Amino acid sequence: MWLLLELDLSDDDVELQEIAQQCGFDVPLIGVDDVAAPQVVTYREHACLALKLDTALLQADIQQQLWQLKQRLISHPSVSAEHVVAVLDTLA
Repeated sequence: MWLLLELDLSDDDVELQEIAQQCGFDVPLIGVDDVAAPQVVTYREHACLALKLDTALLQADIQQQLWQLKQRLISHPSVSAEHVVAVLDTLA
């Protein structure tokens, strides 16, 4: 399962790839066993960070938990906001 995030950046001099390499990340969802380091992908013509989730949950279960989550998933000084763009079974 993949979680795609679009980020709002407060620093125009920082590239998304740099954020992917330097950021902290935490996905505290029930049923998510592990999260791989983020990678940069393009989804519907937008650059996003993709986090690979190790889980047996369905997309709908992940989405429901994400809507209720109040904390940020990505930690980096240049990230001012994050938006969940999609939860996908595979990256195409």
